[in-house]
Amino acid sequence: MSDLDQALPGQQTDDEDAQLDALLAAADAAVLGRLAEAVDIDAGRAAVFAPSVTAEEVPSSGEGDASGLEWMLPFGKDSLLQWLAISGPGYLPRQLDKSTSTIRTMTVVGRALLPHSMRAYWGLASDFLTASNDHLMRLKAGLAHRELTREAALAAHHAAHTGLGQFLGTLRQAAQAPNDPQTGRVIERLISTGEMVLTLLEWARQSIEQLFSDTDRSLRCPTG
Repeated sequence: MSDLDQALPGQQTDDEDAQLDALLAAADAAVLGRLAEAVDIDAGRAAVFAPSVTAEEVPSSGEGDASGLEWMLPFGKDSLLQWLAISGPGYLPRQLDKSTSTIRTMTVVGRALLPHSMRAYWGLASDFLTASNDHLMRLKAGLAHRELTREAALAAHHAAHTGLGQFLGTLRQAAQAPNDPQTGRVIERLISTGEMVLTLLEWARQSIEQLFSDTDRSLRCPTG
């Protein structure tokens, strides 16, 4: 050991620790890089959501509205009764939560399951979905914190409703393009689910109007 090493033992230890930390960081980065190359996130999403777009027979109008609506719902764990249970006045938080969670699900499904040939359509459609979701999040937060008047709340709701309508318009255009059966089923399911969310947003508007029916002041969004 040199005289310098004997004179500065603490510095030598710090240097060795720094070198070890650098080696460990480099090793971690290499492992993460290899994992990123090996893992296909979209393929994983597709495997999760693929059961929701398996081939199904669309019920005819003569079989009743309830069965037709149940076919349009996004996933098997959802039921028509769960949707109808939040259709009445006083359920605004649940209506907004259901809308935003379904919008997020549609975003994941479209990104994971629509093929490269739909990228141009889906890029525009997902932008409309994101904008709609952002308006709904601001609406819920503004109501919960008493920051919105009736006019501001209805304006935010209208913007969210408009964005979802634009999303549906884009997907309907995509449905007119030549598509394989799987892509067609994905688009049909996204459209039918989006239409259900539009219905839910109409209920939410009724709830907003009731919330402000007796006053122009901001009110706390009900919790039940």
